[in-house]
This record gives sequence, structure tokens and C-alpha cells, in this order.
Amino acid sequence: MNILVALHNLLRWVLLILLLASIVKSLSGLNGKKALSAGDKKIWLFTMISAHTQFLVGLILLLFGRFGMFTASLPEGTSVMKDSFYRFFWVEHTTMMLIAIVLITIGRGQAKKSIPDAVKYKKAFWFFLIALIVILAAIPWPFREAVSRPWFPSL
Repeated sequence: MNILVALHNLLRWVLLILLLASIVKSLSGLNGKKALSAGDKKIWLFTMISAHTQFLVGLILLLFGRFGMFTASLPEGTSVMKDSFYRFFWVEHTTMMLIAIVLITIGRGQAKKSIPDAVKYKKAFWFFLIALIVILAAIPWPFREAVSRPWFPSL
């Protein structure tokens, strides 16, 4: 499982970089009033693929990891919603990341629509930006109390 934790952490940084690149590309395409390029479509596709891969690894960790639903048990007499650690990882983190994945997928889907390129760029920009905000809010950063994780765990 340590390998999956390390992979999940590495993919976090890959996804954040690709998502930032997608935001920059969509904003520059919107401001530059240019046609949607194959490079833009590829960045958006790689962003979506990395998001889906990250989610699958996270799902495995959620179910079977050290604190997974099938491998860990809550402290005696505690419910998930009353325990901030388990509530964060089992409910909040998972739900917010799923929302972000959906937003990224919809943003990437704009490239396939038969609408003007300026509209594609604008819609993709907003979907990617909102997904980034959701992801940043859901990451267990080192400064978060009770759920904090190191910047580079397993290294």
C-alpha cells in the first residue's frame, strides 16, 4: 500500500501541474481569440486521464488502504461524521474529488462540441478553474489540523 500512497501523492502534483497548464491554455486561447489546437486538446485529455487515474488510485486507498473502509475501524462509539479524520477522508475528500473529476471531464468535453472555439475555451476555463479550487480545498495539506499529510509522503 505504501507504493499506492506514493503514487497517489506523485499523481497529485502531476494533476495540479496539468490542470494549471489547462487553465493557462484555455485562458490564452480565449484572450488570443485563436482556434482550438491539437496541443490544447492533448493537454486537456492528459489532464482528464491523470484525474481519472488519480481517482482510481484514491478509491483503492479509500477502500483498502491503511485507513480504508474495509481495513480500518472507527473508534468505539464514534460515527464517521463525528470523527474529523474519517469524515474528511471517507466523505469530504472523496466527494470533493469526485466533483472535481466531473468538472474536469466536462471541461475536457468542450473540445468535442461543435460550438465556436471561443466558447470552448471560455467554458473549459471555468470548469478547470472551479475544479482546481475544489481540489485545493480537498487536499490534506500539511497545515491542516487533524488530517494533515506531508508535502511528499513516502520519500
